[in-house]
Amino acid sequence: MKDGVLIIDKPEGMSSTEVVEHVKRKLRVKKAGHGGTLDPFATGVLPICLGRGTKLAQFILEGDKEYEGHFELGLVTETYDITGEVVERNPVPELSLEEIQKVFDEYVGVIEQAPPAFSAAKLHGRPLYKYAREGLKVEKPPKKVEILVFEALKYEPPYVHFRIYCSKGTYIRSLIHEVGQRLGCGATLVKLRRLRKGSFTIDQAITLKRFDEEVESGRIERRIIPPARALEFIPALTVGPEVARRIRNGRPLAVSALANMIRLQKVPQKPRVPWLRLVTPEGSLVAVIEYPEDLNRPGNVKMVRVFPEGF
Repeated sequence: MKDGVLIIDKPEGMSSTEVVEHVKRKLRVKKAGHGGTLDPFATGVLPICLGRGTKLAQFILEGDKEYEGHFELGLVTETYDITGEVVERNPVPELSLEEIQKVFDEYVGVIEQAPPAFSAAKLHGRPLYKYAREGLKVEKPPKKVEILVFEALKYEPPYVHFRIYCSKGTYIRSLIHEVGQRLGCGATLVKLRRLRKGSFTIDQAITLKRFDEEVESGRIERRIIPPARALEFIPALTVGPEVARRIRNGRPLAVSALANMIRLQKVPQKPRVPWLRLVTPEGSLVAVIEYPEDLNRPGNVKMVRVFPEGF
């Protein structure tokens, strides 16, 4: 079974795409893709969708993220991380952990953030880092992201150790750069480790070395998370066999019928992700649907993806 999601502990120095290609080559699968880019200098949770599991990538990309890392005060680079060319060195003021935490607290909640110039975010179909390497200054409009937890763990001047829990689309490098500006001396991200992406945690991740060993020993399939389990971060709603059959055959589901099922099954009415998972009583995945903004409106539910063969 090579359909599902494999969680790799991405090593430092490799791009997310390079890790995917390594896994794809070793497993001899035709389709594979990652569920959220990590910068080459970053490590940690990298979900890799395999085979039919690639149908889940759009949902895995939406999951919240948790990181730990540290940054250096008084240092500013062009990329906002330690891999970039140094553009400023500034004296670091006297600071306490409590003072740093107060600045962190200013960013908790919904904020607007633009991607850094040296990033893979695209403008007119071209990554921003390509413009930056040519000396062109271009900017993408800022987007809203949400910081749920931003915690200063330890201060060892000039290094600040932190933990952050945030929504999809948050650029930690940019956030640390802003914090450095706010503290009056600048800051550069030195280390970053992703501990969680959606429902996937570092405890589930294996190193590339262990991955290679388990491929050779024929034990790697036990590490592949089945598609139905991979979407457990999306609230589930159970539908009967007849409803499942109708949906898989392309028939609509009325919002009123969905509202009744939600009330009967006491499904959370404001999930953090904008979807619901429809599953059979046996746990087979039927569809992922868009959670209606108004459960009292007429019309049909929007199907984001239907799984005719189930998982």
